[in-house]
Amino acid sequence: MVLVNLPQLFIDSILTGSVLALGAIGLTLVYRVMKFPNFVHAEFLTFGAYSAYAVNQYLGLGLFAGSISSFVASGLLAVISYRFVFSKLENVSSSGTTTKLTSMLIASIGLGFIFRHSIQEIWGANVLYFNIEAPAIYEYFTARFTSFDLIIILSSILLVLLLHVFLTYTNLGKSIRATSDNPNLSLISGIDTDRVIYTVWFLSGGTAGFAGFLRGVDTRLSPWLGWNVLLIAFAVVILGGIGSFYGAIIAAYLIGFVENIGVVALINLDLPTSYRPAIAFSILILMLIFRPQGLFSTASDRKGG
Repeated sequence: MVLVNLPQLFIDSILTGSVLALGAIGLTLVYRVMKFPNFVHAEFLTFGAYSAYAVNQYLGLGLFAGSISSFVASGLLAVISYRFVFSKLENVSSSGTTTKLTSMLIASIGLGFIFRHSIQEIWGANVLYFNIEAPAIYEYFTARFTSFDLIIILSSILLVLLLHVFLTYTNLGKSIRATSDNPNLSLISGIDTDRVIYTVWFLSGGTAGFAGFLRGVDTRLSPWLGWNVLLIAFAVVILGGIGSFYGAIIAAYLIGFVENIGVVALINLDLPTSYRPAIAFSILILMLIFRPQGLFSTASDRKGG
């Protein structure tokens, strides 16, 4: 029987939750404003990872330059996606709400296929790794972790804090929150909603790209990197409450802990750890049955808006 190593469990869970939090935040931001689940978000994660890889491999630059490129490149890809695809569907006045939602959902899936296979054509289908030195290994009590683990955790927490400060204390951040709560009232109040929407898409793509970069550093790169993260990120968003920024963050770390506890349980039951993703989806199904609004539903969700 494998006993639980609590310090190691804590480190592994925080590491998992840090990547999931960034992936879920991007989904949440777009949903709050656009009101649809954005499946192309997966490819923003993947593109960010490969953009950082290109900077690292072809330009010979380090992780910091790669992290910046992952955020900017995926943010711009998200803005382009909105400008040339989703804004067109959003402005189709003849479509009803349900038809428009379906159109945008299908378009996000289709665009995701285009981006994923384009990435595969450019970089190939084989697994790739960053060209960086082996990380230093540390031991604290009974936990082992690397310098990369520390970079991933600290940079993720820093980005989440920066987003919190931006959304809470800046005029543009307050405009984003107002627009997400009541778009019509925001427009009447003189808020530049187009600027808000473009900013939301850039932040959504940027945080996704950064999450993809962190995932690539922690594991490896493949054209399916973002899709593998996205499915669990959806579980995070639903658990935290669809549209809840802080709920997504808390839910990401909760699922991180539950997943890693589940891995210990799988090992003790002599089951393969490849069943690990099923843990998050089991939580998702239970939430949809017993509390579909999530743990931290937003005010608009409670009102049915």
